[in-house]
Amino acid sequence: MKEMKRRNKKLYPGLCSLIFISVFPLMVTDALYGESLYSKIEKGSTLYQDKKYDEALKSFVDAQIESPEEPTLKYNVANSHYKIKNYEEAVKNYQDVAASAHDIKLEEKSIYNIGNCMYRQGRLEEAVAYYKKALELDPDDQDAKYNLEFVREEIKRRINQAKQREKQQEQKEGEKQEGEKKQKSEGQQQQPKEEEQKKQQEHQQQASKEKQQKRGEKQMAKTKPMTPEEAERWLRSLKEDKKTPKKREREKGAGSFRPEKDW
Repeated sequence: MKEMKRRNKKLYPGLCSLIFISVFPLMVTDALYGESLYSKIEKGSTLYQDKKYDEALKSFVDAQIESPEEPTLKYNVANSHYKIKNYEEAVKNYQDVAASAHDIKLEEKSIYNIGNCMYRQGRLEEAVAYYKKALELDPDDQDAKYNLEFVREEIKRRINQAKQREKQQEQKEGEKQEGEKKQKSEGQQQQPKEEEQKKQQEHQQQASKEKQQKRGEKQMAKTKPMTPEEAERWLRSLKEDKKTPKKREREKGAGSFRPEKDW
């Protein structure tokens, strides 16, 4: 938030210094008491202006012992809590001031600062509600108007960011699902491919087997015994050879050849 401009009641909520409290009711015997309260408030105010908020808070709380119901003192205590980011305690004191203050301006400032506390805690919807309430008390409060619009825009921005994150998450989920589908599809395609390769291998093995079988059949054809016709032709040639003396003499010289009886 733009450091909620103008006036002391902004994100540094306005400091109310008690210059003098209820002078007339004090009796002479209470003069020292009044001076002690005044000095504590002045000390707290000085420390606050010097940004020594912890010490300022202690001084204001000490002063409250002597004047616990003083609204402006409660307001300064609330401001000190706010400055040290103790927002819960600040809200309690601002609420107490708003409920008990007879000054409508002090009440409006307290309500406005509660809105600031809510914003600082990230409770944006509640901050809007308190700024609107502050404007009901003082419609001319430009700071409340500015912060109201600022926080409304911040709410819209955060809603848009949430939607964008949700959209990105959905996109990631979609990409993940698409990847899983693609992987599954590739797996299904791979399976038929493997089956086709297996069939091709089986076909090649079968072809190789048939080729070997044919080769074996050819080999067997070479070693087959003669058919009866072939045997008869062969015997006939032998008979013709007997008619040739020279051949017969050569056969006698060989003295070992005999045709098989099967023929």
